[in-house]
This record gives sequence, C-alpha cells and structure tokens, in this order.
Amino acid sequence: MLSAHLKKTAYRAWHRALFRLQTTCGLADTSQYPAQTIFVHVPKTAGSSINEYFSSFVGGRHGNRYVPVDMFKGDAYNAEVGADGLEKARQAQFVTGHIDWDTVAAIRQPRAFVFTILRDPAERLLSNYHYIHRIDEDKQPSPLERDRLRKMKSLSFAEYCTNNDPEHLFFTNNFMVRQLAGRLDGTAAADAPFEEILAGAVKNLQTMAYVGFQQTLGADFELIVRKIGFPPLKLPNENITKKLAAHPGPSYEASANKQDILTLAADRLRWDMAFYQKALELAPEINKRPFLRE
Repeated sequence: MLSAHLKKTAYRAWHRALFRLQTTCGLADTSQYPAQTIFVHVPKTAGSSINEYFSSFVGGRHGNRYVPVDMFKGDAYNAEVGADGLEKARQAQFVTGHIDWDTVAAIRQPRAFVFTILRDPAERLLSNYHYIHRIDEDKQPSPLERDRLRKMKSLSFAEYCTNNDPEHLFFTNNFMVRQLAGRLDGTAAADAPFEEILAGAVKNLQTMAYVGFQQTLGADFELIVRKIGFPPLKLPNENITKKLAAHPGPSYEASANKQDILTLAADRLRWDMAFYQKALELAPEINKRPFLRE
C-alpha cells in the first residue's frame, strides 16, 4: 500500500503531466488564468485539499508562484505577515493561508480571483477541537506554542467552548467573522464591537469572486476552477479530521451533537452564525457574477 506521502507525490506528478499535455495540445490556455488567485483559508474548511490541487499546477512552496501565508506561527497576538512575505504574496499566482482581510487587502492585485470556503460554525468549532488533539505538541516550533497546545488539550469540550483565556479566545471567539472582517489581532475580547465586525465581514464577502461551503464542497470546487479556468479535476482529500475513537487524553470528549455545541458555545458562535447565515443568502448572487480578468 502506498504511503500518504507517495500518494501525494503521485497525485501531483500525474496532474502536472496532464496539465502540461493539455497546454501543449492547446486544451488549456494559461493566458486566461487570473494573474493572482487568493484563497482565504478559514481553519477546518477543506483548505488542505484545495491547496493540494493548486500546488499541483502552480508549483510547490519552493517556487514563487505558490505562496502560503500563515498568520498563526509564533504568538497569536502578533498575527501579522512581515513585509517580505507580503511582497512575495503580491507577486504570486496563487496565495493561500489563514489570513485575515487586512492581509488580503495588502496583497490583492487588481482583478485578483479571491475566494473562500465557509463551514457551519458549530461543526467547525467541533472539528477544530478534534484537530488540536491530533497535533503533537512536542513538534511545535517554540516553547510558547507547545505550552499553548498543552493547555488547550487539557480542556474538556465544555471548557473549550467557554474558556476565557485571551490566547484561547483568539481561536474560538467568533473566529470566522473576525477573520473576514479585518484584523484577527485584538478582536477576540468578549467586548469587541461585533456588530461593526459583522458588517465589515459581510461587506468584504461581497467583493469576492466566489463563496463556497463545506457541505457543497465538491460542486462548489468544480464551479470555482471552472470560473478560474483551471482543469476541472477531482479535489484531493487532505488533512481530514475525523472523530477519534481512541482516548488521547483524560479530558477528551469524542463527540457532541450540534445542539450541545450551540448551547455550550452560544457566546462564541453568535456572530459567526449570523455571518454564516448572511453568506448563505448572498452566495448565489456573488457566485453567478462573471469574473472580469481585464
């Protein structure tokens, strides 16, 4: 049986070979691709699968055409991208990452194809809880990150939904609407101006070229690549977090239904839920607009 690494390598090699063949035969017109595509990756929304698709054609992380930007490295309250990273992203063909809207605005070229995938906030919160229990804290790059992860793993799911530690709130308190509104940094406090944040997130959403959803990912991804002009190949399955059958720690709770989550995490999800419902209403109009390349 092929290892996950070999499968990934084979996937990329096959698709790149097919892409070159299509280009050589005149079946793929690369001149029609957007000069820049930006994927605003909300955590736990199939981002790894989408990134794998684009890296198969654009190129890996070692090139200049595919630039991943990660705002979560280091201190969560220093969630900024450096000047060098911003400039590299401005010049890239494909940019991806857990980036907030201020970063999008800083790197966005005219006529860039900007898209995102959203997920039911309660499902996303639970998926993130499962995900942190799969991370090996000993492999984190700094003592700060290792300590933060250990603290989060020590929480039961009920504690995870209600914990008021500022570092914890950065990741759990209405994260999606904060990410799409502007800066993630400095907006996680319970007294943040969330009505204003919601209005900003909705306004920014309406400037996107496409808004997809986790529950319709296959169909949405097909429409995204068709709108961009990339080959309509099957989306790979990468980094899918499943509920863990094993018991990885004394506090871990393997499951919760949606009503449990909505009840436990009402304050953490209120504004994300409002944003998500608005996105569901706006997406059909956003997605049917033609993408103007010039």
